[in-house]
Amino acid sequence: MEFGVSLLRQKKNGMIMKAIFVISAISLLLLSSTLVMNGALASQPDNDKHDDDINGPGGLLSYSGAPSQTVTPGNPLQIKEHHPAHVKKFVGPSVTLSGGESPANVWTAYGFNKLSCTHTTTTDWTDTSLCGHGQTIAIVDAYDDPNIASDLQTFDTQFGLPACTVTNGCFTQTKQGTPATDSGWAMEIALDVQWAHSIAPGAKIVLVESTDNSLGNLLTGDDTAAATGAQQVSNSWGGNEFSSETSYDYHFNSPTASFYAASGDSGHGVIWPAASPYVVSVGGTTLTTDSSGNWVSESAWSGSGGGTSAYEPKPSYQNNFNSNSKRSVPDVAYDGDPNTGFYVYDSVPINGNSGWWLVGGTSAGAPQWAAISAIANSQNAKLASASFGANSALYGAASGAQSSPQTNPYLANYHDITTGSDGSCGSICNAIVGYDEVTGLGTPQSNNVISFIAPTTTPDFTISANPSSFSVSAGTPQSSTITITSLNAYSGTVTLSSSFGSFDQTSLTVPASGTATATLTFTPTASTTITVSGTSGTLNHSATITVTVPTVPSAPQNLAAVAGNNQVSLTWNPPVSNGGSTITGYDIFRNGTQIATNYASTSYTDTGLTNGDTNTYYVTAVNAIGQSPQSNSVSSTPVTTPTLQVKVTTDHTSYSKGSRAHITVTVNGPSLISGASVTLTVKTPTGSTAHATATTNSNGQVTFSYSIGRTTGIYTASAIATKSGFLSGSGSTTFTVH
Repeated sequence: MEFGVSLLRQKKNGMIMKAIFVISAISLLLLSSTLVMNGALASQPDNDKHDDDINGPGGLLSYSGAPSQTVTPGNPLQIKEHHPAHVKKFVGPSVTLSGGESPANVWTAYGFNKLSCTHTTTTDWTDTSLCGHGQTIAIVDAYDDPNIASDLQTFDTQFGLPACTVTNGCFTQTKQGTPATDSGWAMEIALDVQWAHSIAPGAKIVLVESTDNSLGNLLTGDDTAAATGAQQVSNSWGGNEFSSETSYDYHFNSPTASFYAASGDSGHGVIWPAASPYVVSVGGTTLTTDSSGNWVSESAWSGSGGGTSAYEPKPSYQNNFNSNSKRSVPDVAYDGDPNTGFYVYDSVPINGNSGWWLVGGTSAGAPQWAAISAIANSQNAKLASASFGANSALYGAASGAQSSPQTNPYLANYHDITTGSDGSCGSICNAIVGYDEVTGLGTPQSNNVISFIAPTTTPDFTISANPSSFSVSAGTPQSSTITITSLNAYSGTVTLSSSFGSFDQTSLTVPASGTATATLTFTPTASTTITVSGTSGTLNHSATITVTVPTVPSAPQNLAAVAGNNQVSLTWNPPVSNGGSTITGYDIFRNGTQIATNYASTSYTDTGLTNGDTNTYYVTAVNAIGQSPQSNSVSSTPVTTPTLQVKVTTDHTSYSKGSRAHITVTVNGPSLISGASVTLTVKTPTGSTAHATATTNSNGQVTFSYSIGRTTGIYTASAIATKSGFLSGSGSTTFTVH
């Protein structure tokens, strides 16, 4: 006699997983609405609540958090590559601009709004004033997104971008054969295409879709992309390094194109092709902006891939940045933290949801750095990967970083990320001053780095502040050194002005190819961002100084209470602002009396209460400065937890040997309870037992089928039911076999 699940089959990405379970006892098969093929026992899937974070199909992260793939011995081209498992959060069919990054926010945060080119136009994408005009950005991804053209139009309309369509010649979709649709890759395609276009709206977008996600087909996609004439190619995919990878680096060694790749979202570790020396590898950060989108601070994102390659030798452009003998990644970084995420429109359903999503990961940075390349190339930069040209230019924009990383031109061109980590592996996992293997050189100050790497015959200058950020007590005098650096043999007088503070001199004479400095002093009383400007004729550049004066935190958010039996469970969200000082804990109040002090968590259960008595709660946050204002107040009344009532019935009171009994379990509480978990146990007269678990349907019932053996006598069928919010209940019945 057998109780069992005969065969489960699940097909995903061409693989069939089989599982056979056999448990000695009796055959017990679910007959209710939760029945699946071939008698297998399973519960119905929960409806998606639209607020879960989900890993995309084929994501780079395995369940343990480490890169996972199978390498076919002797044939690396059969490796199945994956897009980084960027976290996706469903927003809905429409979008309100809160909790995520819109194009306008990113333009401001990374200095695109200070460029001489524009991102909007009254004509169309061919407007010569648009950023990236005359360039082509190629996106290489696997499988097909059949809705990408229309989804891009929805994205452009939402954010006021010039339309990029097949009809107007801006967008081209190229396929290898007839690739199938994959929802996870469709999301990646939507992210890559929409955000490359948002940063360089004057560039043509070519999407190359490979037949599948095998390495060989994706590399063919890269070759196709370069052959289209694209000057920059974005690859938001990768996989584990392999011993022969250097023999495939030639795919990215192009005299006409530069290649960009995500460094991965698994935290510390190196993937390929990000490890290729001909690729600009892009890591991830956590970006903080103010309400206007201005850059405030940035730290390493914990998911940012990075480290030292096992096989690629150190390229020459890393000689002054990398003390290892092997290639280090990433090269640069970009906002990748999924806790905020970038708005993406994707109408290919995932778990039944389609529309607006918040998407994060290093795969968001790769296409946007490709767009930065397009803007630079539109200004005659001529970036290409041959002879390490693109990387050499980007590392050149941080010259002097290793010996003195706080001097020009490094901090004028990049935000040097000095805090945060991507793992627990010592210093290699930590962001530090200068280059590091978590965020590379840092994130772009695009208005400066683009002009730096784009050759020009026009004399110009840059301006920087050192230090460029402060965290000080109110009323404490501070000073920052303002440095003007000549570009292209500029020489002349630069006049300084500042939104706060005073200079020791406001007029600097800058020699050709030299520098000049002044000291800005100020006494802050509150947090502020100081803008320092330098003007010489028609030339004007600025730098910012972020000043944080710690205050008490803002109030905790969204306090909620759930009543239980003699208890109330509280949850809340941290304050929007910690006041510039780490929050040390929370004080919790019941009916105006403090019941917990400096409590570390954002959830708390108040026990020992009297059922029927209403209590009112609020919480405050505490940092080194003091206590925040009160959160919202909530009231809750503990109630007695009801007990599930379980009734077990059979379709007959007696059966013959070898027949089948149908056993129904009905759960009340006191009304019929759906979604209760029911475990049924059948005990024979000899003492042997069989068990099965299922879930009640909308009528509060679940029916089991029991195949009776050759033993006669009295059988006992007993059931236990459980569900959140109820005490478990049980019931039983007997039947006779003759």
